[in-house]
Amino acid sequence: MHRWVLGAAFLVAPGVGCGAAGEEADGAPDFTGSVAGGGASNIPSATGGTGNVGNNPTPPGNGAGGSAPASNGGAPVGSAGSSAGSVGEGNGGVGSLDPGPGNGGAGSPSPSGGSGGSAPQPGGSFVSLPVNGGASAAFVCPDGPFGNPLQGMGAVQSVRAPAGQDFAFVEGPVWVGSRNRLFFSDNVFGRIWQIEPPFTAVSTFLNDTGANGLAIDNDDQLLVADASALRITRVDLASSQIVETVVPSANFKPNDLVLRSDENLYFTDPDSGGRGFYRASPSGQLDGPFSQSNTQNAPGAPNGVVLSPDENTLYVGDVQQRFVASFDLEVDGAIDTASAAVFVRTTGDTVDGMAVDCAGNLYVGTRTGVEVYAPNATLIGTVPTGESSNATFGGADRRTLFVTSRSELKFVTLGVPGLPD
Repeated sequence: MHRWVLGAAFLVAPGVGCGAAGEEADGAPDFTGSVAGGGASNIPSATGGTGNVGNNPTPPGNGAGGSAPASNGGAPVGSAGSSAGSVGEGNGGVGSLDPGPGNGGAGSPSPSGGSGGSAPQPGGSFVSLPVNGGASAAFVCPDGPFGNPLQGMGAVQSVRAPAGQDFAFVEGPVWVGSRNRLFFSDNVFGRIWQIEPPFTAVSTFLNDTGANGLAIDNDDQLLVADASALRITRVDLASSQIVETVVPSANFKPNDLVLRSDENLYFTDPDSGGRGFYRASPSGQLDGPFSQSNTQNAPGAPNGVVLSPDENTLYVGDVQQRFVASFDLEVDGAIDTASAAVFVRTTGDTVDGMAVDCAGNLYVGTRTGVEVYAPNATLIGTVPTGESSNATFGGADRRTLFVTSRSELKFVTLGVPGLPD
């Protein structure tokens, strides 16, 4: 994926090039040609390895089984297995996340690689993509069908700041699978926190960022809504440094944000002179603010913002009038303002941050919990997290809902996996 930087009037896309046959432009395999090398697990916590892509883009092709991911004893990228595997008529074995009808052979639980197989597994299999890949459903979500996400819901657990420190008002949780950890912000101190399984101890990741909302880009780096410097920045997770300004300071105060897989960026501003929500396109165009002054059914104080799994719908929440608006998106990511509609009105006070699961259910943070709505706007129920400023999905199987709740981070296991942003 190329990165872009929004300047005064345009975006610069450094290093955009063309991939060879069998690769995307960024060099990542698109699985249409021959790709050599050992199997790599696209999700570090999946239960199976991913076999090599076969030498023939059409079935039947042979691939060697890869090793199981690190969570099961193997390395995230394993060496080739010793025998050929098949997925039906397709190419190499694909590891599956959960039990269910899926494709593919299971990887060996050791880093040395295992033999591929065609034994079906219950549940869907993940799309084979690189280890990183951002927040898109194509990268994150297994195949359905999915049931009621609240059926069998676990107990809500919580974690507080380390001894001698405080959470003033935590916000912006986002899961980065390639790092196997959650990042979230404190919008009073401008600090970014991090936590890893088993989610018992929080540590500081980066100070003095001005962070409110966080998002994940297509290279698994953090996008930070810097409410202090009135800009959006990118933070490199390897160096723990702010490496570039993505959207420079202007007459807005970024609050929450989400990136589409084609690098369209959407962000909100609920309470400054630039109140409204915006779209920054990959080509450099900045659209907005969209607000009640110029768009019917638009939120007057837009806060939470998320995309539907197919990335064709943008949801924007109004933090004051407790409703969520929906907007159709054009093919190029432009917002179709004529399509604006009130999607739901919440029962709890306020609408803050939001999340979406792989079934397209919408999770809305309110003062009384996280309300869950089906794609047809039917209320499914409420996750009892109390005051909830924002939410995201993560964990090994993407079924853990993480919720920021003022002075606590809360988490609970649900029945449907979801997106990390």
